[in-house]
Amino acid sequence: MWRVAIYAREAPGRAGRARLDRQVGHLAARIARQPSWRHVATYVDQLAGVRGDRPGLSRMLRDAPAYFDVVVLDSYERLSPNRRELAMILGHLAAAGVTTVVLRPPAGRRFAKAAANFALADLIGEALR
Repeated sequence: MWRVAIYAREAPGRAGRARLDRQVGHLAARIARQPSWRHVATYVDQLAGVRGDRPGLSRMLRDAPAYFDVVVLDSYERLSPNRRELAMILGHLAAAGVTTVVLRPPAGRRFAKAAANFALADLIGEALR
């Protein structure tokens, strides 16, 4: 059984809080559908950008791997939009033996998938004519 933590980050404010709650709910639902995963912790931050105190992220990095084996998030940008900082965070988690799972692919991959689906639809349409 894998012990799974959630990390979510959103901008501050009422709208940001609602989006943060939806983000956590979506991730928790995805974890619940995995038979070998058990949701054990949730870490959240309400912060715009990369600068500033992120107590949820700091606590998550301190807790790894004592409390969880896997951390899930909906995009790498939730950890940090700064590539250098993201690499440091992912390196820290990997060194601790924690696997990072992104449950929503980056926008580029979503666009590529949508374009492939349109191309497939065109091919099917041509074949039916």
